[in-house]
Amino acid sequence: MEFMKSLLLQLLAAAGVLTLTAGCSNTEENATKDAAQRTPHEEPSSIETSRTGFSALPKLAFADDYIGSDACRSCHAEQHQSWHASYHRTMTQPIDPSTAPKAIEAGQTMVAGKTYRFRRDGDQFFVTEEDASAGTRRGFRLVMMTGSHHMHVFWYDSGVEKSPSMLPIVYLLDQQRWIPRGSAFLRTPGNTYEAEQGRWNSTCCLCHSTHPRPHVSADRSFANGWQTEVSEFGISCEACHGPGQGHVLIHQASNKQAAATGSTQLRDRIVDPMDLDSDLQSEMCARCHSVGFAKNEREYMRRGLDYRPGQSIEDSRRYQIVRASPGHVNDPALAHWLQVTGADPSNSFWPDGQMRGTGRAYSGMIESPCFKSGDMTCLSCHTMHQQDRSLQEEWRDDQLRPGMRGDQACLQCHQEYEQLGSKHTHHPVESTGSRCVNCHMPHTVYGLLKTVRSHTISSPSVQTVIDTTRPSACNLCHLDQTLQETSRHLAEWYGHQQPQLTDEEKTIALSVLQLLKGDAPQRAIQVAAMERTEARDASGTEWLELYLLVGMLDRYDAIRFIAERAYKSLPDSKPIEFDFVAPPSVRSQIITERLDEYCEEAILTRDARVLVDKQGKVDREWLHRLLEDRNERPVNIQE
Repeated sequence: MEFMKSLLLQLLAAAGVLTLTAGCSNTEENATKDAAQRTPHEEPSSIETSRTGFSALPKLAFADDYIGSDACRSCHAEQHQSWHASYHRTMTQPIDPSTAPKAIEAGQTMVAGKTYRFRRDGDQFFVTEEDASAGTRRGFRLVMMTGSHHMHVFWYDSGVEKSPSMLPIVYLLDQQRWIPRGSAFLRTPGNTYEAEQGRWNSTCCLCHSTHPRPHVSADRSFANGWQTEVSEFGISCEACHGPGQGHVLIHQASNKQAAATGSTQLRDRIVDPMDLDSDLQSEMCARCHSVGFAKNEREYMRRGLDYRPGQSIEDSRRYQIVRASPGHVNDPALAHWLQVTGADPSNSFWPDGQMRGTGRAYSGMIESPCFKSGDMTCLSCHTMHQQDRSLQEEWRDDQLRPGMRGDQACLQCHQEYEQLGSKHTHHPVESTGSRCVNCHMPHTVYGLLKTVRSHTISSPSVQTVIDTTRPSACNLCHLDQTLQETSRHLAEWYGHQQPQLTDEEKTIALSVLQLLKGDAPQRAIQVAAMERTEARDASGTEWLELYLLVGMLDRYDAIRFIAERAYKSLPDSKPIEFDFVAPPSVRSQIITERLDEYCEEAILTRDARVLVDKQGKVDREWLHRLLEDRNERPVNIQE
């Protein structure tokens, strides 16, 4: 028990929540409470009901030849149906009886010490937030939601026209539970989220709607509201095909002859992405799936992006893509982005310019040799339409073309490797170790409380691990192996040079090193790897419980969430009543007791690489030593 108390105190000290006793302070609870007390509209009776002539939502308004997806349906019924089944369509939705999820129709939940009671009144939806300890009560009319794939973020009537505010809790669809919004991201503990009034107008709308015009006031004040307009909520047909008014008018019977003879001023601006060259194809996706900044902030916030599908985004007057790979570290664009935004590049990029956060796949892909030297585009693997309804449920998850989840994604260009089999992979042909993407697109990008595949296609390299601290594909599958073992295999199989390694890198598994002493992104990647079936098959599971329990003590909410989810999926883990957002004192007691039981009772297979000694017990001295060196730099991964 003394060892477990010592371990707990060590973790809490690193987390900055240690008090003079063995318990934990109320830092997290107090931060949440303080945020609630600072939030305006303590008794907002005016926003609990709708007002005549008042719109809490940004305005739906067609402009610049945009006419909406309904205009496409009569001629393109199958394409319209497949788009309608996609998560692109439901990226933003006004809340009404046809869109409201069951989670907000009725019932209540308690999150971070506050009680939220949901109710429906006719066609409107409301929530009341009560904080008993602070003696406060607030009511909200829910008017809009973003996200429909992994989580719902809800927006309420702020009392200022067309400028909704964000509810401080989000709903996780796979877990069917509410959590604090701040817990849904890999952000430095202590960051609190208040109403964030206008965030959708100034930021979210630019990618979560079609043809947005923010119309943000020059001083960003809410004196008269922000007159934000969009042609459509969500990502619709015209986001990829361009404005459709001319196309529709030309193809109406009365205009067909005039269009054929050239005697009309109408212009068909519809674009088929498959007719474009490889660069322009992908730049359609880049407008949302990249890292960049507004060249002219005021104009951008007023009129939105001037880019239209089929154009080069590099020629945009209002948007500049940022790259941080070795060939671009001296780019003026990168310097300007850092200066103007004050951004920490490590929250977006690994040291070699690969992406850290999800949702920026274009920025990852353009650093790939397959893009630089070949014709690879986003549409090489993805498709925005799947007319076969029997395949739509799988397709809508990540909009991959049929067959692109496996080796065919790579073999469509690299046919020469198909016959090499295990001569190339050095793994059994049918094993996960022979799957192209597991080696060349590892899960090193974080977002949405999980990790996803890097879209910078690369090959495993120990030198890259040393230079960037990004774990290699090899060690994300072989969690029980050291970096030295990886280095030796890559040298034997592919002729790699073997770089100089530290004693720890030679003797301790990379997963253990990064989970115990790494920074938050490394720790998140490692606990996520411990959840994947292929890694468990390659590494065994009996030793994982210890490290997932340590992960459940992490000071980052998101890491605790992933560790808890992974722990519960272990085949032989002991059930525990753990909640990753419970008060620190409650969490620590539960995990301390389970860790104590585990270390006293478990007899593991000897393996010094994962800190199991000759007696099959945890090497406590090494565990402490590595935790003492934990990197607790502030992290705010940009998703």
